[in-house]
Amino acid sequence: MLIYPWKSGVVIDTGLAKIAVDTPKPVPGAVHVVTHAHADHIGAARKTAPFSTPGTHEILKVLGYSSEPLREGALRVFGDADVSFISAGHIPGSAQVVIDNGKRIVVTGDWKLEDDILEPGAEIPDDADVLILETTFGAPQYQFPPRKEVYPQIEKWAKTNLSIGNHVALLGYAVGKSQELAALLNSLGIVPVVPERTHKVNALFGLSDVLIGSDGWREYVSEPRVFVLPPNFSDILPALEVELGRKIVARSCSGWARNGFPLSSHADFWQTIEYVQRVEPKLVLTYGGNAHQMATVLRRMDYDARPLTHTVML
Repeated sequence: MLIYPWKSGVVIDTGLAKIAVDTPKPVPGAVHVVTHAHADHIGAARKTAPFSTPGTHEILKVLGYSSEPLREGALRVFGDADVSFISAGHIPGSAQVVIDNGKRIVVTGDWKLEDDILEPGAEIPDDADVLILETTFGAPQYQFPPRKEVYPQIEKWAKTNLSIGNHVALLGYAVGKSQELAALLNSLGIVPVVPERTHKVNALFGLSDVLIGSDGWREYVSEPRVFVLPPNFSDILPALEVELGRKIVARSCSGWARNGFPLSSHADFWQTIEYVQRVEPKLVLTYGGNAHQMATVLRRMDYDARPLTHTVML
């Protein structure tokens, strides 16, 4: 069996099956799998119909792509390998990929352990021989406060600014983070103003919003409102402020946020350590940001761990 990186994705070649996970382009001769619907993971979907969870399948349709849905827990056999999904807790529809051909391999994709208002945290896989572990925030400086602290901070900041007549803009990815923010706002009795892509994905989850440009939206924003916008909309906020005649205050909601809310859809350093301890894999292959650093930490904890920078033969 061979395991190797393919740009930002991973390929597992059992000899009788080649399974490409989140590769940015199709891999010749491979069965393709997409773990979730973020743009940096769906490259293969632009030219193939990869396997995904039903939730990701529905989001991909909104984005103009296709996939073949495979529900969590169901098995598909490719050559000598059984392939299935378990929840990753990253965004709605996200999955970890379990590949079993006598050796049990788990590819986490992007993941987190913490529950959020829409999505339970990642499922802990059983009996992983090889754990292919995403480590975007796998360094000690990345320690995020729990959502039970961050959600009230967002509420307080938003309501304070609305009370003094400001519009509020919460910035988060149109797929995933924007749905979490919309669900939080809906739970507070607030209906956010959103752009078209966010609106279409929100509709999949029964979330209430007001679409920019829809009938009546200008009347709606004549009062102070909350906008949920993708990060690239920050560039047009000054123009939107002039257009609407009201000050707009904005905060990013991300693990990368410097002056915003540290609301990450990824596991932080300590979640990553906890996850590995609960899985107890025989081998850990780290990939993504901080892969070398996390592998070093895990080796010091007596795990067989290494960054996935080249082909590994099992």
